[in-house]
Amino acid sequence: MLAIIASMERELSGLRREISPDRSVDSFDLKVVGVGISRRQSSLRELLRSASGGQPRGVLMLGFAGAVDRKLKAGGLVLSSRYYLDAHNEKFLTPDPAMRQSAIIAAANAGLPVTHSDSLTVDAIVATPEAKAALAEKNPVGIVEMEDYWLAAEIQDAGVPFISARVVLDTAQQSLPGHLIGLSQGRTQDVLRTAAMPWRVPALLRLAYQARIARQALTRFALSFIRQWEREGHPLTAANVSLI
Repeated sequence: MLAIIASMERELSGLRREISPDRSVDSFDLKVVGVGISRRQSSLRELLRSASGGQPRGVLMLGFAGAVDRKLKAGGLVLSSRYYLDAHNEKFLTPDPAMRQSAIIAAANAGLPVTHSDSLTVDAIVATPEAKAALAEKNPVGIVEMEDYWLAAEIQDAGVPFISARVVLDTAQQSLPGHLIGLSQGRTQDVLRTAAMPWRVPALLRLAYQARIARQALTRFALSFIRQWEREGHPLTAANVSLI
């Protein structure tokens, strides 16, 4: 079984539509790991212990990322070779070499250029160009995200191969709305506050467009990775594909 995990439904929604267009979703174990360290790790432990068909033979982590490298554009695919938690102490984890090679081949087959920048797992959204520039100056990374190190630690402890594929959502030069977390969690007061402040709408529209581009790239890559996984001798069926 290949387990495909993400923290948010929007990161998997395109793949969900493409992978089973003529099947009932009941054929798959469909979940999202969720936001927050404890919730993510709890969901992942449950997957690694009790997934249908036994322990996964590999885990593909999918998700959006924020760029801190000014050369990275929205929609760009990043395959990191190191997932840092604290670059100053060189605390990092690395993906499975064989799965990383499969990911590189899959990206090429999908016609997606790859950037091989390392990533830094942070505990909050990095919202301003100044904050992104400061991280880029102090850390040898090109992107930031909020999951990879912690998810990789759990998967590694279980002895399962893994790889993370990230697509850039916001660029290093781009500011994010300060109320973004509230909107992403659907908090009514934040939605109403945005409606009452129309000057925020252009930034949100731009971000929505970038999210669509990022989701399309994630979907193309994931479909190509699944085909590559099959070619390498790991047949995928409704019984052993898990979208989590």
